[in-house]
Amino acid sequence: MSEQSHHATRAEPDRIGTPRILAVGAAALLLFAVASWATIRWGYDRTRAEMLPDGPAAQPAEIGRNKIGIVEQRLFGLAVEPAEWRARQRERLETWGWVDRSAGVVHAPIGDAMARVARGDRP
Repeated sequence: MSEQSHHATRAEPDRIGTPRILAVGAAALLLFAVASWATIRWGYDRTRAEMLPDGPAAQPAEIGRNKIGIVEQRLFGLAVEPAEWRARQRERLETWGWVDRSAGVVHAPIGDAMARVARGDRP
């Protein structure tokens, strides 16, 4: 073996510049605080007064509606449309009615239709 293999390469110890990191963080927080204060002091109040010269904005007409566009605005547990829709569908499944009167096509109660199919009756 050569002499070089006996000497271990020593790593430099890790050093974290904690004071420098804290100083950068403190400067960023101070800059954020000053900018926020300046915006509130000179920008926000003036802009708000220019936007609403006649008082507060009117409340939109859609507020309080069940649906706005296709978005359900109430909690799903409080929605009544699905229950009403299911009741109408169940009524249709359990009654006789016309599908196409001119063609003579009717819909039958689902229980009767399933029993007929089980017996092998076909229209």
